[in-house]
Formats: sequence, C-alpha cells, structure tokens
Amino acid sequence: MSPEPGDTTVAKDKYYYCEWCGHRFPSVRHLSTGSCVRHPDGSNRGYHKLYEGSEKSEYTCKYCGKCFPSIMVMAGSTCANHPDGEGHGRHVPAL
Repeated sequence: MSPEPGDTTVAKDKYYYCEWCGHRFPSVRHLSTGSCVRHPDGSNRGYHKLYEGSEKSEYTCKYCGKCFPSIMVMAGSTCANHPDGEGHGRHVPAL
C-alpha cells in the first residue's frame, strides 16, 4: 500500500539483527559482511548470522525460556540448558 499524497507519516525503519551478538544493522548486506565477536568458532572468526524472527519488546531463550529485553543482552550471558553444556554456550533467541 503506497502512501496518499500529502501523507506525512514516517515509515518505521527496518533493522536486521545478528543472532549471535545482537548487533543491529540497516541492511542484510551490512550484517553479512561484518565479522562477529560472538561467532561460535571464536571472536571474529566468521560473519554475523541473521536473526530471522521479528522485532519484539522481549526475547525468550529457546533453551531455557529466560526472557531478555534485547538480543544483545541475551547473547551476553551463557545458558545453563545449552546443548553444549552448562557454561559452554550462550542463550539463543526463539523465533
């Protein structure tokens, strides 16, 4: 649906997030070309991974169910129920 002539509403900006570190990018191209500090193979050893879920006011870890205000906060701590073992993997957002 295109805006009507004279419509002054501003379209909401679309952002893309890395599932591993939570950083926000203005385009998939920007996200996919940068190295990720929380990459599973080690810091900056691979590119960001696109989070394919929608933007939310709260994100839930798919392994333990704990809620976080952002993917970045979620990715900053380890998950007790991670498949790699307690303290061996970070929280991962559920879609």
